[in-house]
Amino acid sequence: MRFGDASGYLDVEFNPFTDDYLGEILRAVAAAWARMKPAKQRGLEDQITLALAGRLRHDPEFAILPFDIVPQYWLTDGEGRRLGRLDLHFKYRTSQRDYFAFEAKRLHVSYPGGTISPEYAAYANDEGMGAFVAGQYSKGLPCAGMLGYVMDGNVEKAWTGVAARIHAKRDELCLPEKSEFIESSLKHHVGCGVPGTLLGETQHTLSSHILRMLHMLLPVAQRKVG
Repeated sequence: MRFGDASGYLDVEFNPFTDDYLGEILRAVAAAWARMKPAKQRGLEDQITLALAGRLRHDPEFAILPFDIVPQYWLTDGEGRRLGRLDLHFKYRTSQRDYFAFEAKRLHVSYPGGTISPEYAAYANDEGMGAFVAGQYSKGLPCAGMLGYVMDGNVEKAWTGVAARIHAKRDELCLPEKSEFIESSLKHHVGCGVPGTLLGETQHTLSSHILRMLHMLLPVAQRKVG
């Protein structure tokens, strides 16, 4: 059976961006997050991402899925120039080019002295969501993802803050009229994760196609209730 053509893209009949395949990735990430050692509340973004990738790559359930994962993956052009570095790169084994990628950002970051920075601006800026919207990280591909490591565990507050920042930058992020940051129809796939894990999505009208962006907010610290 032929899965792709000479360009390296998969045949339409084998679409790796259907809800079923995306759901497998989301479920695997949520489950891996729940099974990995708790991240340090002042852990660096790359350290947390590498730990998550390690858990995914050594998980027996992940091994049966039709993609490979590479953390800190450098994208290059035809001349070998670096275009950017993807935090988590899921490559479909039957294609040379099709992949799904997550860009990760910390939210509610605490610093010595008690200062807490929300980091919503970094989440939505040119090195976050903007890198997908500009095509730098996922040129021509219909779906991409963001991971928000909520360092203090207050995922509900992070959801509200991220939503407000996305709304404020809707023109730069190419959100169509009346489109907002909403709860994703794929949210049931992250139910296996740490309590409080949330999944949203946004839609972006690019010059070449519509980009669907999934947003998984992962609690680092477990909030104390009461």
